[in-house]
Amino acid sequence: MKDGDAVADEETRPKKLTAVMSIDIAGYSAMTEIDEADAAKAVVRLRAALDEIALKFSGRIFNTAGDGFMLEFASAAGALMAAEHLCNAVERASVRVGVHVGDVLVAANGDLLGHTVNVAARLQQIAQPGVVVVSHDVCRAVRGKLAQRLHAAGSVQLDKMGETLDIFTLEAMAALKARARRAEPVLAVLPFDNDSDDAGMEYFSDGVADEIILTLMRQSSLRVIGRTSAFQFRGEKKTDAAAVLKASHVLDGAVRRQGEKLRVNTQLIEARDGVVLWSARYDGEAAKAFELQDSIAAEVGAALKHAFTRSERGAQPIDAAAYDLYLRARYIWLSLCDADELQAETLLMRCLALAPDFAPAWAALASVRAFLLPRDHDIIGQPMHAAAVEAAETALEIDPDCAAAFAALSLLKPAFAEHEEKLRLVREALRRTPNDPSLHVARAAWLYSVGRLREASAAMEVSRRLDPLGPAVESLRASLLSARGAVDTALDIVSNAWVRWPDSAFTWYTMWETLVFAGRYDEAEALTQGDTPPRPAVEAKDIHALRAYVAILRRPERGRRAACDALLAELAAAPGALPISSCMIAAGSGCVERAFDLIDTALDRGRPLRPDPHDGFGTARAQAGLQFFVNNCGEPIWRHPRFARLSARLGLAQYWLSTRKWPDCAEQAPYDFKVACADAVEALSP
Repeated sequence: MKDGDAVADEETRPKKLTAVMSIDIAGYSAMTEIDEADAAKAVVRLRAALDEIALKFSGRIFNTAGDGFMLEFASAAGALMAAEHLCNAVERASVRVGVHVGDVLVAANGDLLGHTVNVAARLQQIAQPGVVVVSHDVCRAVRGKLAQRLHAAGSVQLDKMGETLDIFTLEAMAALKARARRAEPVLAVLPFDNDSDDAGMEYFSDGVADEIILTLMRQSSLRVIGRTSAFQFRGEKKTDAAAVLKASHVLDGAVRRQGEKLRVNTQLIEARDGVVLWSARYDGEAAKAFELQDSIAAEVGAALKHAFTRSERGAQPIDAAAYDLYLRARYIWLSLCDADELQAETLLMRCLALAPDFAPAWAALASVRAFLLPRDHDIIGQPMHAAAVEAAETALEIDPDCAAAFAALSLLKPAFAEHEEKLRLVREALRRTPNDPSLHVARAAWLYSVGRLREASAAMEVSRRLDPLGPAVESLRASLLSARGAVDTALDIVSNAWVRWPDSAFTWYTMWETLVFAGRYDEAEALTQGDTPPRPAVEAKDIHALRAYVAILRRPERGRRAACDALLAELAAAPGALPISSCMIAAGSGCVERAFDLIDTALDRGRPLRPDPHDGFGTARAQAGLQFFVNNCGEPIWRHPRFARLSARLGLAQYWLSTRKWPDCAEQAPYDFKVACADAVEALSP
């Protein structure tokens, strides 16, 4: 059929004005990774709710695809009321909704086609979990109280569409009493006050609260805000914690230690009206501090009427001095500072000498050692690596459900191999501790490293809901958004994180990186100037490497290419590992062939690859692969057909082919990415 005939045929189809609602399940891909059966049940539940709502508001489902549904309604008001009831019928944060009104074409099978349907789908894609996003046309089509609940949310250019669209969000309204459900409790455990005579005992009071968080996170029935968010609220700021963190309940307390005597005061407060639901005082020996945190955690769960099983490890006493060392080490290690990780390792070794059966300390030791391993080459089987693996395996021998040990093992895998195994290990960790935000961050990092950026972003949204103010969460989320092209949004996110965490090396580096992606070179250079206090773990050679990047990117196109040619020539002659990020910058600046040649030559000669010319901040060697998908300030390297062969040499193509879980770039590359990968793997086969 000629194009003209196709248009004529399309024009003969019935047209009508209708409101289209597009819905999907937020984070569905991440859910399927963790538990396919639960994900399938979620789709069934959503379908049942939609069937009921469509009947109630005279609508119908006209299209389904996986976790996505398209519905039509006779009016914009009907669609909005249906969306509101949907959000009340299911967990609001579990769905994303987009609504648009306009002309549609009606296919013979009843399906609706046309621009209106596409706009509704795009609006749903940009909606945050639990948010109903509508077009300006919908806003103009409703009146009264419903219109008053629509709030302007700016203008957007929808994916694969040239037009700019004004969008609005529907303000949430309390569910009708007849259909109201009790909201899921969200608990914020605030840092316990240090009432000890020694001001230096703050690490101990923080540690008691931290261990309560870890215990509660092992229970899937209770949602707990991550410690990095909750621990920002101290002193007078504690009164703001519930509102900022959107917590329904707050656990606060104080710890007083005098010699071997220990007193812990705790109270559980309902945020809505400030009523103290439960309070208790615990007196005892410091040797029983570890048991006390489990007792407190159990009573909090009972007060919230959640039945959950206490951790088996909680019944085991631990030497007081060992527990003290463990808390000190965690306090240091959570700062993600390379310079302090050696001190954390020493403290953990001393802890385990006193308490050799303490699984959390073994798992922490494995993670610390993973970050201490060299980033310029794999040392699988060598003493340093073997010691880290042994620590993780010891933790699992003591406690087979020690989630942190599984995550540590994923960090101990080689940089360019066992891609599926890294994800499997994190899935195992999440099955045991589904509410630990750090595990969702780990999963996002592994998805990022195999190019599955959309799914990585979904995993970050889960982590963000659990730990909305965490530096690791916000920094990695910003990096992912930059890689997906949303640099302005990424800059807003990391700027806010930078204000909250000025001493975080990871946030400092992400801030610099995002400013560079945004072309704001002066501000990026300001972060590396002498008048800015150096971040922990940032050395002079790191600063030199970052400044060299900016100097190259400041040049005009022709000069930039010449500078990148010179950089690649310098790297070719230099000893040691080849930095991937430098090759990516060069490739994005027009030197893609030479960049591929340099990487191929390095692999031919057994020269190792490293993520960056600096030591990185808050990353491990095993995560090096994500550099191929990070924003490189130019054309992504995966747009070149040679990327398929490189992926095969690094085990990525084999992973994609065996799992059939392709990277986002498989849909965006200007060549048949999947065929190219299959051909590359076959060509490398003996």
